[in-house]
Amino acid sequence: MRAELILARGRIRTLGRAGLNPQSHLAIAGGKVLASGGREVMGLRGPRTRVVDLGGSAVLPGFNDAHAHVVYYGLTRFAADLSGVRGVDEILERLQEHSKGLKPGEWQQGMGYRTDELTELRQPHRTELDRVTGDRPAYIDERGGHARVANSAALAAAGISGDTQNPPGGRIGRDMNRLPNGLLLESAMRMVADVQPPPSLKRRIEGIVSAQELLVSRGITSVGAAVNRGFADDLRAYERLACDGGLRVRVNEFLSWELLEAASDLGIRTGFGGPMVRAGPIKVFVDGGAERVAMRGGGGVWRTTREELRDLVARASSAGLQVAAHAIGDAAIEAMCDAVEAAGATHLRHRVEHCTICPPDLQARLASLGMVAVMQPIAARFGRVASSIFFPVRDRKDLAAHRGLMRAGVRVAFSSDLPVIPDPNPWPGIRVAVEDQVNGVSLLASLRAYTAGGAYASFEEDVKGTLEPGMLADLQVYNEDPLEGDGDVAWEELRPRAVLLGGVRVFGSL
Repeated sequence: MRAELILARGRIRTLGRAGLNPQSHLAIAGGKVLASGGREVMGLRGPRTRVVDLGGSAVLPGFNDAHAHVVYYGLTRFAADLSGVRGVDEILERLQEHSKGLKPGEWQQGMGYRTDELTELRQPHRTELDRVTGDRPAYIDERGGHARVANSAALAAAGISGDTQNPPGGRIGRDMNRLPNGLLLESAMRMVADVQPPPSLKRRIEGIVSAQELLVSRGITSVGAAVNRGFADDLRAYERLACDGGLRVRVNEFLSWELLEAASDLGIRTGFGGPMVRAGPIKVFVDGGAERVAMRGGGGVWRTTREELRDLVARASSAGLQVAAHAIGDAAIEAMCDAVEAAGATHLRHRVEHCTICPPDLQARLASLGMVAVMQPIAARFGRVASSIFFPVRDRKDLAAHRGLMRAGVRVAFSSDLPVIPDPNPWPGIRVAVEDQVNGVSLLASLRAYTAGGAYASFEEDVKGTLEPGMLADLQVYNEDPLEGDGDVAWEELRPRAVLLGGVRVFGSL
């Protein structure tokens, strides 16, 4: 077989058997790597082979962001951008400006603020939102995705009043007179979302296109598309894009727990699909976020009880479906381990998403149960500060335990959790994982967690994640070698010059 494309005179790191040792040439044919090595690779050149002289440019496998809310991020591009606001008045100003482009009857949304960045150091009140939204239903989401503030019209549409009880795993914020103040925490957010008219398929597709432009510009060629709700239309949107040739990133699409029965009845198994879109794990929330994580010492929010989780994992496992459990606190991680052990389903690589507080005994259990830890390394930077507020002192050493998990034999996959982390650029997270004074890992281990780790989590380690012969030619090219230098690399500013998916350019230029 002759090569269709040869990348020559570069610094090519396959992240396979050669580790970080660079090779100079890479041959591609049929969307896959044909060979890698030195000048001998030029022997695969044929009359129609395109040869690109890299002139010392660096090549790496494409990144695999194993947990990113692609559709949700895309849809927020149509909402009011509240990132960086410093006060309630600024939130109101942005909502008022955004409302000028809304159609009659259309709900208004805003996303991206953080309460701890507001001068008031509190959530906005529904009556404050009312001042600029009027009788149009509206709500705003805090950036972490676990808190929402609705205006009076949205609360009324959901039938939320002073007599409404808190839902399991959630809380309705109230004034002193017990009337709702607009704040909805954890599962209570669903009460409003469930009565909102769902976005059209066209709008979902537009959102995915917006999101993938950002992803591929950061060298991401595969993504674990996490979900917050049970919309089957997300999968349809990806499929439509793929069939029309508009999908430029490979998608492992999560299915919300509400779709478990439907997926099981249809005979869908984890990995069902094709090279561009696959059915991924069943997603379930076990605990909450920030101060609402479930800890062994008590406290936190259980969005799914231990008994419910055990039942769900058993049903999913019997149907051949992997489960991805949002579990931040050690009690939540323990509950997921218990559920997997009870199901006897070590072959399905059940996943713990975030896996933020994981002491040694749970690290060992995850390894023995064949589970995968899908983590956001950049979160460790903020988590070590937040730990002094939210988590007991004894747990700090177990926060973002990348090193301990890997040493225990747990497969770790890195991710961004977009849009919780607004920029999915993997390089800052790679740096944090390497430089962490408590749980730091090697550069090779960090890179593999952002490439082969995600492939393993979706049962695709035999087809992608490295640039070994026979693997998909999903790769990224950098003008300068990001792994060379004197330690002053501007990690946050690293951007690929070009990105190839199956040997075909989807970003930049060679």
